[in-house]
Amino acid sequence: MLEALESLLKELQKNNQKVQIQTIGMANKQALTVLDKKVQQKGKEEIKEAKKSVLKSNHHLQEAIKGQFGQKVTQVLEKQEDVLTNF
Repeated sequence: MLEALESLLKELQKNNQKVQIQTIGMANKQALTVLDKKVQQKGKEEIKEAKKSVLKSNHHLQEAIKGQFGQKVTQVLEKQEDVLTNF
């Protein structure tokens, strides 16, 4: 009878450990989900700032550089803006 109780106790301990591990896994998954959302939001903000910078540079360069070279610079910056928009 004592062996049966010890066997049940071991089984209970194993099940308890499984539940603890699952709980830790679920908590880690939730924490990673929150962190992932923060990273995505920060990335969007950085892209938005980079796009503003490219637009500002494009505008200033259009005023400063005239002619065919100025047009090429503008085209390159517009392509970079498109890349940032589609990123």
